[in-house]
Amino acid sequence: MAPITKDLHLTTEFLVLLRAGFYGQIIFEGTLASLNSTFAPNNYLNVAHRAFDKIDAWMKDLVSELPIFSTTWETPETFDAISAMNFMRDLRKDFLFIIPHVEAALQVENLSQDREAVKLLVASLVRSAATRNAYIETLSTVYSVLKANDLAQQVSYEVEPTREYLRVTRIIQERFSTTAAYDSQLCEQLRVEALLTPGDFRALAHDTNVMLNVFAKEFTFQLADFAPGEADEWIAQRIPAVAAGYWRAYGFSPQEFIDWKAQGITGAPLAANWTRAGFSAAEAIEWIREGIPPMLAVPWRAEGFDAKRSATLISRGVTDPTRAPHGDSAENNDQQDGEDDDGYR
Repeated sequence: MAPITKDLHLTTEFLVLLRAGFYGQIIFEGTLASLNSTFAPNNYLNVAHRAFDKIDAWMKDLVSELPIFSTTWETPETFDAISAMNFMRDLRKDFLFIIPHVEAALQVENLSQDREAVKLLVASLVRSAATRNAYIETLSTVYSVLKANDLAQQVSYEVEPTREYLRVTRIIQERFSTTAAYDSQLCEQLRVEALLTPGDFRALAHDTNVMLNVFAKEFTFQLADFAPGEADEWIAQRIPAVAAGYWRAYGFSPQEFIDWKAQGITGAPLAANWTRAGFSAAEAIEWIREGIPPMLAVPWRAEGFDAKRSATLISRGVTDPTRAPHGDSAENNDQQDGEDDDGYR
């Protein structure tokens, strides 16, 4: 099977983002409605439903290897391509609309007393997770159908984690579905969980911006919506505008990007998750190498364990770091375990 063509690749990236983005918007509205929120206006989904009528047709053409874009164009040249671009602009507008509202909700001092802010944060969490999951699952499916097996396999590793996180956000939604008073401690946990959602939406808006300027000869900092002077330090560090846009979305500076990249971490969402948990790049990489996520690393580090020791104990079935062995006896046990292992080899 010949490699996927550039036109099919571009069309896939564009349409999958468009479909996932509007799917997330529909999920967002549905979640708000299930929580009896008044945030979304009555006509909120008009554009999304119009878009899906076209996206469904374009996706059918795509899996039949009929792209709607050509990498040889300088501007969109067909009605379908122009329509897709307009829908992408609408999607970008919605991401930019939602960001300040989510940021304001995160700043509410007594969150449990502001039910609408809580509902917005819950719905935003579900939307972010649903958008990501839809993007990954659809991308994996399309690549598989197009027999772009290497690309499909790369994406397939993310399917289960995104599906699991969507399940977690649905559990959070269920906890806030009651009409009873919201528990203040639960609301503060929600605040922490939702801290990255504005960054998620800014990153998605950046995604749409990249797609809208796909025919530009160069994706510049101006196209990435950097204000005059804002890009100077990024440029001085020779960081491309595409990468800068994603890292800026999560509040990272150019130097912080360099620090994380030096540890081999180039994904801004991953770095943001570890930063939210209070880890520097140099600290986080030790836990990442052991396969321990931030939510597990936090309690183990709080009890004085390093990443390697934590991984050893977790592999033995120890789930509570407050009851895990410390000190010389633990080291002696490790040494004895090693001697026993050597004896069996």
